Amino acid sequence: MCNSKIVVIILFSLCLVSISNAANVIYVDVNGPNDPGTGTFDDPFRKIQDAIDAAIDGDIVEIQSGIYTGPGNYNLDPGGLAITIRSTDPNDPNVVVNTIIDPNEAGRGFYIHSGEDANCVISGLTIRNGYTGGKGGGIFCYNSSPTIANCVISGNYAGMYGGAMFCQSSSLQFISCIITSNTARWDGGALECWEGMPELMNCIIADNNSLGGNGGGIDCFSNGDVLLTNCTLTKNYANSGGAVYSWASNVVVNNSIVWANEADDGSQIAITTGSVSISYSDVQGDWPGTSNIDADPCFASFDPIGDPNMWDFHLQSAYGRWDTNSQTWATDSNTSLCIDAGDPNSDWSDEPWPNGKRVNIGVYGGTNQTSMNGNPADFDIDGFVNFVDFTEFSNKWSAKESCIQDLTDNGMVDSADLRIFAENWLWQRE
Repeated sequence: MCNSKIVVIILFSLCLVSISNAANVIYVDVNGPNDPGTGTFDDPFRKIQDAIDAAIDGDIVEIQSGIYTGPGNYNLDPGGLAITIRSTDPNDPNVVVNTIIDPNEAGRGFYIHSGEDANCVISGLTIRNGYTGGKGGGIFCYNSSPTIANCVISGNYAGMYGGAMFCQSSSLQFISCIITSNTARWDGGALECWEGMPELMNCIIADNNSLGGNGGGIDCFSNGDVLLTNCTLTKNYANSGGAVYSWASNVVVNNSIVWANEADDGSQIAITTGSVSISYSDVQGDWPGTSNIDADPCFASFDPIGDPNMWDFHLQSAYGRWDTNSQTWATDSNTSLCIDAGDPNSDWSDEPWPNGKRVNIGVYGGTNQTSMNGNPADFDIDGFVNFVDFTEFSNKWSAKESCIQDLTDNGMVDSADLRIFAENWLWQRE
């Protein structure tokens, strides 16, 4: 009996610990009924900074769709907290573009300077119309390394460096961000990096401008090392280094596209000292490095002198390309040479089948929107559907698992998959 009581007490204590550790959601709605509000779902804060100030480590600040401007909605300061500041659905592009932090040129979107680490997450927001006469028009980050994911950073201005963002002594991560149409008066149209080592993964850096300096996309200064993986840098402008400029810094680029960037000296990539190491990438004008190519990437929609809002950096494919307008798969007459051309050591498992069991180059490589290539029944990717593929199919018969032989994607290899396999029997690549 005594042991039973002890067990009950232990279980009750564990439940209390679990409850205390559960993330608390603090709500923000610009159209909330009260000002300032209390942060509950029924009585949300109207201003984002009020919600941040009420948070503790582990909390989530959830921002409803709307335009957030005026005091309390710009120069947002996480104050060193390990919190998540996000929209209602960071994975829904429609939610992201409608959850807007707009300083209206009165300041920056975020001011991060208190040692925040990767557990400080900013996700699923649009940051636009930020302005500073100094550094970091949209975001300023000093001695901090937050995570910035699924954000749109657009139309911001810095009078000195870093139109979209300035970071110093920081090693933050950008994941699946769109950084477009930002301007710096001097260096770093999109990103200015001093010291530290920011990492950008699956990001678009396009149509940014350094009006009087270097690095239309990214400027790296004095050990401002940067790592880019599966990014697309396009139509950025500077005096030198339309896409990337390195001064005493080391830049590493992998599985990326560097195309149609412009500079007064004609350079897409420029180095004063330091290095720019590129591999498994598509670089206009070529660049030395492992398995780089120089070929038109065949974007779904791209006119260098056209409206940037109409650009679509998915890769054309005769076997299937994600269409953002229809939200379905479309086919093209061309198949981009960037498909299945990435680093063979990169993870391709999130890419839709069929593919070449190798990650694509560019922003959508390694994601569920990667352009497809090949025949779904060509399991050994040799360009033929034959007895070798049938053997692989037979070995997976009745398997209840996620695998490429599950052609209907229903969680099991069965007769429905066999019908699809039969329809593709003896296919061969033209």
